[in-house]
Amino acid sequence: MPRVSQQYKDERRREIVAAASRCFLEHGFEGASMHRIIAATGLSAGALYNHFPSKQELVLASARTALDRVLDPVEGTDEDAPGGGPAEWVTGLLERLAGDPAATRLLLITWGGAVSEPALAAVAGEHLGRVRDRVEERYGRWAVEDLGLDPERAREWVAMFAQAILSVLQGYVVQSCLLPGFDHDAYLDYARTLAAQ
Repeated sequence: MPRVSQQYKDERRREIVAAASRCFLEHGFEGASMHRIIAATGLSAGALYNHFPSKQELVLASARTALDRVLDPVEGTDEDAPGGGPAEWVTGLLERLAGDPAATRLLLITWGGAVSEPALAAVAGEHLGRVRDRVEERYGRWAVEDLGLDPERAREWVAMFAQAILSVLQGYVVQSCLLPGFDHDAYLDYARTLAAQ
């Protein structure tokens, strides 16, 4: 029997995670049974369990995938190159959220599950920490060069700014998913105003 390539295995895992994510969006992490997930993948139970031995592993993989889709551009790809100051950067992050409503909803589901599930809390905390660290790396130098702050004051400013960005990100996810009549453009204006302070 020919060996299956790693590329094939990785692609199959991505397909399984995508199908599971659709189930999680429809039923939540608790309500999406393995029976539903297996049916959504079109695989046999054995084939699915060969890639993901438990539902918990699928939940974590789905959460990581959603977080990565939105947050990975924060980590310095060419499309994330500085286009001005912090206001442009944070609105770019919010536009990525707006452009991927499924990932945005999975973020909310993940954060909700993280309250009572330590493994989900670890995944969510790791990704939010990455956003905070990236903001601090990106704007520490900017605070010195563009704002003219001394290094110690710049560290204080950027730590406070990173907390504000996390608040804006979390606020956008919650409000865009739950608030009737949510106004995306008004929220972007709010984010720009906050980032420009």
